[in-house]
Amino acid sequence: MSRKMSPEELEQFIHRELRALPPRQAPAGFEARLQAALEARARPAEQLEQLIHRELNALPLRQAPATLEARVLAAIEREAVVAWYHKSWAYWPAAVRAAFLGFATAVSGAVVAVCYALMAGFETSAVAAETGARFGWVVKLYHAGLWCLDLGRDLFASIPPLWLYGGLAFVAVMYVSLFSLGAVAYRTLLRPSA
Repeated sequence: MSRKMSPEELEQFIHRELRALPPRQAPAGFEARLQAALEARARPAEQLEQLIHRELNALPLRQAPATLEARVLAAIEREAVVAWYHKSWAYWPAAVRAAFLGFATAVSGAVVAVCYALMAGFETSAVAAETGARFGWVVKLYHAGLWCLDLGRDLFASIPPLWLYGGLAFVAVMYVSLFSLGAVAYRTLLRPSA
């Protein structure tokens, strides 16, 4: 069993082993490239830029993989068979885009008109009576919705204001603390090592 070496003995052992290794041979042309690099360091920036440009232009072009062309052509063919309605808006035919814009505008206008009429305070009972004659299920849904709104209003009115303000304050404090903890974690865990 060998005894433990002191740090000085270990250092001497490593030094002896490294000196016993055969000397490494520099790659071919290393001295010339080293000399050129040393000379380039002494040159002005423009000459160095020209030297780098010449050397990069002298490099051989990289060859594309043999399967690249086939993969690109296959991707183009796959894209060509995708229907227009599965693509983004820019690929839709102009007539379809115009029809969609017209339909979306009509729906938006109808929603705005209904909201305006509701806010203006027209007679809902007359509308409900006429609708009830044609669509009984719509009237039932309307009454169920009114009941839910009344229940929600009553429940909301029964909550003390202090609880509401306390709940809002709690949510705000939790949001701020979550944001702060996230910022601290980001700075601590993802700080670039300097």
